[in-house]
Amino acid sequence: MKIEEKISLLKKTINEIKNISEKLDNDYAYEKKIAELSEEILRLKNGIKESAEELEDFIKEQNA
Repeated sequence: MKIEEKISLLKKTINEIKNISEKLDNDYAYEKKIAELSEEILRLKNGIKESAEELEDFIKEQNA
């Protein structure tokens, strides 16, 4: 998955959490969904970080 796709998915997930949290009335189903989406955000952030690090390494190798 490209960085742009990961960022787009991250934005979508954040918006989904925002929409769910606005409807939240201590409903367990919503809380569970928010927890799942939060985990997805963490995975995406880690993927973006890894992609950025790989890109930095590639650029360093090209400049060497």
